[in-house]
Amino acid sequence: MKQSEIILKELQNAGPVEWQPGMKLQNANGSIDVSTLGYQYAIQTTTLIRARTVDQKFYEVPIADKIPMEVGEGAWLEDIKTNLVYQAGQDFETGVMGNASSNAKVPKIDVGTAPKTQVIKTWAKGYDYSVADVNKALASNNWDLVSARMRAVKKNWDLGIQKTSFLGLKSDLTNVPGLLTQTGLSTADTTTITKNISSMSYSEFQTLVSILLEVYFANSNYTVLPDAFEMPMDDYLGLGAFVSPQFPNRSMLSYLNELFKEMTGNPNFLIYGLAYGMAANNAGYVSAGGKNRYVLYRRDPETLRVDIPVDFILPAPNTADNFMWNGVGYGQFTGCVVFREPEVMYFDHN
Repeated sequence: MKQSEIILKELQNAGPVEWQPGMKLQNANGSIDVSTLGYQYAIQTTTLIRARTVDQKFYEVPIADKIPMEVGEGAWLEDIKTNLVYQAGQDFETGVMGNASSNAKVPKIDVGTAPKTQVIKTWAKGYDYSVADVNKALASNNWDLVSARMRAVKKNWDLGIQKTSFLGLKSDLTNVPGLLTQTGLSTADTTTITKNISSMSYSEFQTLVSILLEVYFANSNYTVLPDAFEMPMDDYLGLGAFVSPQFPNRSMLSYLNELFKEMTGNPNFLIYGLAYGMAANNAGYVSAGGKNRYVLYRRDPETLRVDIPVDFILPAPNTADNFMWNGVGYGQFTGCVVFREPEVMYFDHN
């Protein structure tokens, strides 16, 4: 018998790769066959179906360190109202009493409230499978179809909450806006940042850093300074350039970080890049054609927040005939609500 025939015989006798607990639960074929969902693809007797698979990647952002989030409050309700409290009264000096004013009427201070409403949205997506589906998938010995579909529902929730937190729901931006799509804020500043910061000359960059916090402070009625600066991701990634070509020892990002931390007195000041801040990625949300949007704001739950009244729940699937199985994942969420609007400021350029 020829050597090639001996090898072929050994491969045939070896059989398929044995599935073991803990293996990745996704089709090992590189691309999905839409007609068969990966069940059928051509192999040879010398083909190895690798047990370790490669999962699909998505753009993911850790939300909680950028936007305060509250989980579990207001479960199964329709909306959340938060009262904003305002003081009403004349200035301090009207309370100064003179020697001849012992019987004068004492000026009063009053307070009032105005409710801010967050609309709660209920979300649900399902999946199903049959006994035949499961057995077809197991025939390849490395794909657990049921777990894969469960994880797909959870990933859909995670990515949806992420996008909603920053951009809102395109179908209902009025009631469910994101951090970048607030309609109640003052008009976006279009004169302070007129081009990508990373493309600014040395003099342009120095002018910007000298006025950026001043502009925000005036917008907040001289009450607070920001503790976060969101930038379009393409601009953020360009900040590795040197501040000045004459002194190639300091990046623009390093300079901005040190400046903001020193000027605000906050060592935890956050500068971050966001793909949703790029015009190409927020078209239809920020504006029809999109804007390069920068946001200076405070990461304070009394300034802004996102609520998740019911966090993602994935109960066990059920069946009526022991052949077809159905499952549903569900949860509740709100958009990003801004309570103190002067503490969130937009800067746009095309």
